[in-house]
Amino acid sequence: MDPNVILNRLLRLAMLDTSVFDEVRDDERETVPALVIAVVAAFLAGLGTFLWWQVVPKGDVRDGFDNIFLNSFVLGSIFLVVMYGVAVLVVYVALVQFFKAQVDLQGLIRVMGYAAWPLALSVLMFIPAIFPVFSLVPLALLFVMMIYAAQSASGADSTQVVISCLAGVVVMVFVLGIIAASSSGYGVSPDAPMGAGQFGILFDWN
Repeated sequence: MDPNVILNRLLRLAMLDTSVFDEVRDDERETVPALVIAVVAAFLAGLGTFLWWQVVPKGDVRDGFDNIFLNSFVLGSIFLVVMYGVAVLVVYVALVQFFKAQVDLQGLIRVMGYAAWPLALSVLMFIPAIFPVFSLVPLALLFVMMIYAAQSASGADSTQVVISCLAGVVVMVFVLGIIAASSSGYGVSPDAPMGAGQFGILFDWN
C-alpha cells in the first residue's frame, strides 16, 4: 500500500473526514496498514508518558530512567495495544450478540485500526501545565472515531453503535484505571504500564 495514500487518509481523519472508514472497510490491503497505525499510535502515546516522567517534576519518583522507559514506553505501549484490541472485541461482541447486527470482523478491525490515530496525540503529554489536555482530548477523540468506524462497519443504528463503543471504552478505561490505582496505592506511579500510567497522571492532578 502506498504510504502517501495512508498518510493522506490519516490527515483527512484528523480533519474529521470520516469517509475514510468507508474506503478502508472492504479493502483487504488495508488490514496491515490499519494494524500498524494502531500500534504506532499506541507507542507514540507510550513515548508521551515516558517524556512526561522526564519533563514534569515529580519529587517522589524513585525509579531510574531504565525502569520508567521499560514500564511506560515498551511494556506499557504493548499493554495499550492489547487493551485497545480488547475494546474492539467488546464492540464486536456487543453489536453481534446483543444487537444482532451484521458485522464483518476484518472490516471492523480495519476501520478500528485507523480510528486509533488520536492516541498518537498523547505524545505531547510532556508539555508542562497543559499535559492533562493531551491525556483527555485523545481519549475523547478516540471514542468519537470508534463510533464512526463501528457505524461504517456495521448495519446497526447510531444508538446501538454508541452503546457498543461506550462498552468497549468503559472496559478499557476500567482496566487501565484499576491498574493505575493499584500500582502505587494512590496517584501516579512509574511502575504502571503506559495506558494505566496515563490514567494515573490524570488522577494525580492535585
